[in-house]
Amino acid sequence: MDLQLKNFECSIRKMFAERLNPKVCYHNLDHTLSIVAKVNEIGLYYQMSKIQLEDLFLAGWLHDVGYWGGVALDHEERGADFAQDFLPKFGISQNRIEAICQAILATKVPQKPKSLMDSILCDADLYHLSSDQCYDQTLLLRKENEQLNERSVVLLNWLRNSEVFMKSHHYHTEYAIKYYQSGKDENLAFLQSKIADLAKVEI
Repeated sequence: MDLQLKNFECSIRKMFAERLNPKVCYHNLDHTLSIVAKVNEIGLYYQMSKIQLEDLFLAGWLHDVGYWGGVALDHEERGADFAQDFLPKFGISQNRIEAICQAILATKVPQKPKSLMDSILCDADLYHLSSDQCYDQTLLLRKENEQLNERSVVLLNWLRNSEVFMKSHHYHTEYAIKYYQSGKDENLAFLQSKIADLAKVEI
């Protein structure tokens, strides 16, 4: 990693520590680090250039900074605005910044990627749907939602909404379809079993 990227990572880590609302327990540094790792994994699979991998690295780091203030709505737009202001300090050209911003905006649900870079960031962002941590992450996201909105969410309702989301979602890259889809299918089946169990208790 060159000096500019090291300086960027040092600066953005410091900002996460200083600016992230403590109620944001899902879209935090851990989530961001996971996405940074996944965009690199997928980018390497597609043999992307050094510059493209760097742009994925930057986009991965910045894709959820719009959550720092504790507001979910339009966080993608805030993240893109932040990237426009922040990245020139590290010598990133405007055309690269525009590609990074486009990728960040593409993660807005329903995801609408326009390029391979967009698709990679979108698939990395929702990698957890395929991981063995999927259910735990679903519960953590519920906790974040409750904390940010200062209201409780009935678990059964949350899981049903999660099921709808998982069924409507699809991965965009061939890589994710090949390596993530089966895990997502297993997690959806597990989620549906949890819903069925909770529904029986309510009857």
